[in-house]
Amino acid sequence: MRQRTLLSSLLLVAVSGCTRTVDVVSARAALQDADRAFDRATAERRADGWVEFFADDGAMIGPGGTVSGKAAIREAMGRAMQDTSFTLRWRPTRSDVGSSGDLGYTVGRYESHRRDARGDAVRHTGTYLTVWRKQADGSWKVALDIGVQDR
Repeated sequence: MRQRTLLSSLLLVAVSGCTRTVDVVSARAALQDADRAFDRATAERRADGWVEFFADDGAMIGPGGTVSGKAAIREAMGRAMQDTSFTLRWRPTRSDVGSSGDLGYTVGRYESHRRDARGDAVRHTGTYLTVWRKQADGSWKVALDIGVQDR
């Protein structure tokens, strides 16, 4: 329940308090394009691809707590991605953007695979929420990423 409250609060902050209007349809599409590019970059370049899409002050929230800043994110994801059997793929299913056009979010499903110590395949699925912030150059960078594993 606490996670739902946190997610609801983050979504509200991400899309409220804005004064000017933007082309919401185009902005939503741009966010989904950025999210798909994030997935491809991670699949191709592993931790380097993952970190590339985060803002300098970006953060991840997961079972171990919050990890903030690119160096800490690289360290955290680098450990998982050093395992060559580990893969992580995702796809956005929904996106929205605030009326100012500088904050938005994507929601989707992810799937990871790895081999355990015995060599058995382990698969995890879940839902993610990524809050994106538009940069001065017009690109979108991850401000916050949260993944919730299915039970």
